[in-house]
Amino acid sequence: MKISIKHIFIIFLLFFVSFAKAQKTTINFIENDYKLALEQSKTSKKPIFVMVYATWCPHCNKMKATVLKDPAVIDFFNANYINVMMDGESPTGKDFMKKFRVTSFPTFLYLNEKETHLYSTGGEFTSEEFISESKKALNPNTQLPYLESQFNDDIRNSESCLLYLNALRKSIDRDKTDEIVAKYLSTQPKDQLFTAINWKIIAFGVNKLNTKEFDFILDHQSDFAKVASPKRVEAKIVSVVNQSLKHNMESLDSIGYSKNRILAKNSNLTKVDSLVFKLDLQMYEACKCWDKYKQTTLESVQKWAWSDYKTINEITKIYIQYINDKEALQSAITWAKRSVELNDSAESNLSLARLYNKTKDKKTAITYARKTKNIITAMGWDTKEIDQFYLDLGIK
Repeated sequence: MKISIKHIFIIFLLFFVSFAKAQKTTINFIENDYKLALEQSKTSKKPIFVMVYATWCPHCNKMKATVLKDPAVIDFFNANYINVMMDGESPTGKDFMKKFRVTSFPTFLYLNEKETHLYSTGGEFTSEEFISESKKALNPNTQLPYLESQFNDDIRNSESCLLYLNALRKSIDRDKTDEIVAKYLSTQPKDQLFTAINWKIIAFGVNKLNTKEFDFILDHQSDFAKVASPKRVEAKIVSVVNQSLKHNMESLDSIGYSKNRILAKNSNLTKVDSLVFKLDLQMYEACKCWDKYKQTTLESVQKWAWSDYKTINEITKIYIQYINDKEALQSAITWAKRSVELNDSAESNLSLARLYNKTKDKKTAITYARKTKNIITAMGWDTKEIDQFYLDLGIK
């Protein structure tokens, strides 16, 4: 059977095309070189997609290992974007994050050749969700500049406000939402404030404690409960408190935390008071303010943690390590006993044993240490920690 040169050429061509397609197994990322991407964007007129990541970030690593290896995602991004992978902890990455006010990982940022912020989001997505979000960055009608102009053209329009807020709240400019809500509400007649869509705008956009808009929610909880529900209004208040105080805590801003804490307590909600108690402990632990930690726990454990053995165990561990006041340690023993009542676990018993040992009650410490070892042995767990404690107690 003779094969013509034409047939050989066709076979070779098909093989080459198949090989070329097989080679496109990754997104064409430019690594840590935004300036090069900007040059390519100006030449090609393609927008820029930047993934800002950290090597330790589990969400970043999952996106890299799954979604960014999906052939559909690869084809979409290679066809539509100049792609940049930016390590947020590298020198160039830190400069990039500062320039565009990126504060979390992973952040997905979409820019045009003029460095206009078109769209942004973050977190984990499925492949379908990720392509859907990235298409919004290509659509002029869903880009942030257009949504902003639509809002500013008619600030009273609830629909344009809601669309703009929805895009902003998942973007790097999410801190603008409170300002947008304030502008919108200032245009609304007082007798028409308490509507379902106005509540939705507030729920989307109010995210800071120290604003008139948050005070407005507090002052009109019952009014908004009629158009939403009491649970939704309460959940929004708790969310704002949590977000604001955690932001202060993460930056170790004790002054800002104290101010926002006062505002939070004005809500007079049980769930807020319980949340503030736990955040107080985290803040004082981070700042190593052990006197404040002790005062807060002595005042509030029985009120806010009496049915929560996990929180009690965390508190007793702090007392074992950092608190030396005898009376306070006796209170901690009472809490630890309560934890054993709630959950007769190795962890609860060991904490109680260590507290008794710290208060020089070695006999009782040995009793609970033996109980701890019995539980650990029965479960087949590692006995290294309890064995060392046995040595400390002089138990053979």
